[in-house]
Parts: sequence; C-alpha cells; structure tokens
Amino acid sequence: MTNLLNNYKLLPRKVMISVFTDLFKILPELIEELTPQGWEKSVYHALFHLDAREYFFEKLYYKVIDHNFEVQFGTDSRIPKTGVLSDIPSKEEIWEGLNTIGPIEVHYKKEPYSPELELASLLSETLVFISRCLYFQSKDSNLWLEVHPEVASNAAAIVARDLEIFEGSSYMQFPKIYWYKRMLIHNVKWLPLMKIIIRAFQKTEYSLVYVDTELLQIIDEHLHADNEAPNKIPNYKNKEHYRLGITSNPVIDEVFDNTARELPSEAVVAYFDVYGDWPPGYPPTKEEYFALYNKLESKG
Repeated sequence: MTNLLNNYKLLPRKVMISVFTDLFKILPELIEELTPQGWEKSVYHALFHLDAREYFFEKLYYKVIDHNFEVQFGTDSRIPKTGVLSDIPSKEEIWEGLNTIGPIEVHYKKEPYSPELELASLLSETLVFISRCLYFQSKDSNLWLEVHPEVASNAAAIVARDLEIFEGSSYMQFPKIYWYKRMLIHNVKWLPLMKIIIRAFQKTEYSLVYVDTELLQIIDEHLHADNEAPNKIPNYKNKEHYRLGITSNPVIDEVFDNTARELPSEAVVAYFDVYGDWPPGYPPTKEEYFALYNKLESKG
C-alpha cells in the first residue's frame, strides 16, 4: 500500500518552536500545576536522577561485573581464579560471590538541577509520544504530520536558548532521562503533560486526528488476498495476532469488533479531557476505514 506512506509528512519545526515558546514562558506556573508538593518529590524529577540507594546499587552492579570478569579472565594474581562461571548459578553461589567483593566506597552527592530544564525536556518528549498515536493536520491539508524526535528536541533547545532557560548551565543541552529509568517510562503518568501540549496546539492552525495504520494495512492485505495462491497474503484475526504473526481466515468484521473493545491510549484520553470529545477518526469503524483506504488508493 504505497499511498499510505505517501500520506506522511513531518510537522514543521517552526510550529514546534511557536508552541514551545508559549509553554516555556510559563514553566514555573506549569511546575506548580503539575507538582504542587514540589518538583523534587515528583516522579518527573526522579526520572533524571538516582537517589542514594539507587546510586549505591548502581556501584554494586558495576562492582559485580568487574569482579566476575576478574575471577574468570583477569590478570590480577592476588584474586583467585575460578574459570568460567556457570550460566545458571545457585542462590548460594550468588551470595558467595557477593561476599567475596570488597567494600564499596560510596560518596553520594545530589547533583544540581533545574526544574525548568527538566520539564522543558519532558514536554519535548511528550510531543513525540503524542505523535505515536495521533497525527497533526493543518487546516488546508489532509496529510498526516508526524513529529521527528530530533527535530522536536532541537526546536525545544532553540526556544530554551532564546528564553535564556539555559542560563547558568555550562552548555546548552537538556538533562537526559537516566538510561535505566527510561525503561520505566511506561509507569509514568504522561496524561497531565499530554494535556498541556494538546491545549497549546489549540492556538495553532493544526489539529489532531486518530489514524490506525495497522488497520489500513490489514484492509490492504484482506482485499488483495488470493486464497488459492501458494504465497497468499496472510490474514489476521485481530491486531494482536497481526503483531505476533498468527494467521487465520479473513474475517474483517472480527478485526474491527476486537479493535472497538480496546481501551483508548493515553494520548486519546488526553485529547478527550481537553476537547470533551474523541479525536476525529476515533473509535475506528469498518465503514470509515474502508472509505479512507479507498481515498488513499485513488490518489495513485
């Protein structure tokens, strides 16, 4: 379905700069709105930092890696060598190994931070998260506009520089979410941040629409299936089966029935909270998606 790809474009950088300018001018107010108990006590702040316990266990983690390498392959004659360790150690072996590790010197010190810079960084990421589910559209175009992560980060950095939010920093760069805590992002409530971004776009000529590209791809495969061909295009019972590669007989109605039972994403809920209604295209229906598919096909 080549026309599906042709309908994608990128949200212009100047639009993001305009939105971030409006938001970054009121960062202190947004911080108070999001974290009335204080930024330092919030889950948002915790993404960027290790506390004293986490810092200790990170040092222990690296110490264990160093120790395991040394007892197997190291050259320090003072440390007894064990040879290659077992792939599945017992609990006793694990504790024995930990007990042989020398003391860990930990000198924890809280790093300086800027709540404004941390929130600005998160707002840039939030825009990207929204774009994974909802697409932007200008008033005079039907194209689906995506947000490129690097462009969003660059636009936010330009605004932060111009508004002197980087003042006092040794270099103009946003703080980074700690590498391991990035895996915990799905546990963070992004809904409040998403609503802030969506409200900001109300002042622009760009609106949000919901498009389930997986459904369009399933329709394409359903319509072009040849049941007699040895290399026929597979069909899927629902989107989960589509992702897992579990094929079944083509029952397109069942795909849409199952889709209708799915809970809306956080971005869709944020849109509803702001506008009091679902975004255009949600929830997806078979009639609308076949019409959309045919419209895209006619472009070719």
